[in-house]
Amino acid sequence: MINEIKFEKILSEVITKEDKIIVLYSGIWSFIKKINFNINNPKKIPEVILDIIEKKIGKDKTLFLPSFSGESFSKKKYFSIDTDIDKRNGFIPIIALKRRYFRTKQPIHSYLVFGNLKEVRKLKLESSWGKKSLLEFFSKKNARICNLGLPWNKGCAYLHRFEEIYNVPWRYHKIFSKKIIKNKKIIGTCREKKFCSSLSTPLNYDYKPFIKYIKKSKSFRKATSKDLIMESIKTSCLDKIGKKIFTKNPWVIVKNKKTIINWIKNKKISEIKREDY
Repeated sequence: MINEIKFEKILSEVITKEDKIIVLYSGIWSFIKKINFNINNPKKIPEVILDIIEKKIGKDKTLFLPSFSGESFSKKKYFSIDTDIDKRNGFIPIIALKRRYFRTKQPIHSYLVFGNLKEVRKLKLESSWGKKSLLEFFSKKNARICNLGLPWNKGCAYLHRFEEIYNVPWRYHKIFSKKIIKNKKIIGTCREKKFCSSLSTPLNYDYKPFIKYIKKSKSFRKATSKDLIMESIKTSCLDKIGKKIFTKNPWVIVKNKKTIINWIKNKKISEIKREDY
C-alpha cells in the first residue's frame, strides 16, 4: 500500500533535483485502490496526490499537466479556458483546473502550468506539436516527461511531435480558431495549427519500437514500487529515439498500414477540404 511518505519517495525516484521542467501525464485509476493516505474521505485522494506533487515542484521547477479539450472542442462555439477539459486527461488536471492554474491559450491541446511561470507566460504558441508549440519548448528545455499510472502508449503526446517533424503522409495541417471565454466573458481569440490524422480512418499505432528504446535510454527512470507504474525520460533522449525511428521507417509505428495508405490515395484530399472538423 502507498502512504503519503511512500508516494513522495516515488516522485523522488523519477524526478531529479536537476529537472526544472516536468510534464506529467497521469491515470490514478490504475492504482487508486493501493492508496492508503491518512484522510477520512477517499474522494480527496486525487487532491492529496496533487498537493504532494505541488510540494515536489515548489517555486523553482515548472509543472505541466495536459488539459486537452478535443472532445468538447468540436461541440462548442467557444473555448472556455476555466471549464473546458476532457475527462480523458484524468483526475489530477481536472483538480488543477479548479485550482486556477495558469493555462496556455490553445483551443485543443492546452496545458495547465504550476510553479515557475516566467518563461511560460512569454510564449507565443501557434502549433500543437511543431514550430512555436509547447512541445518545441519542452524539447529546447530538455523537459522530463513523466507517466504516473499510465503505460507509454497511453500517456505521451510528445511522440506525436515526431510525426510533424518528419512530415508523415498520414497527417495534414489544419488551423483551428475560437473565441476564448473566461468567467463567462469573451476575453479574446485563440488559434492552433494541428497536424491532423484521418477522421474516417483511425490510425492503429504500435508503440513497441518507442518503448523498447525508451527503457534503454540513459535518462530513463522508473519507480521501484510494485503498487504503481511511474516512469520518466528526458526529451533529449526522446528526440534521439524519434530521429532513429522516423528517419529509418516511420511506418513501423502504424499497424494498419494498408488501410491508411488506401485512405491517403483515395480520401485524404477530400477530408482536408472538410469544414466540420
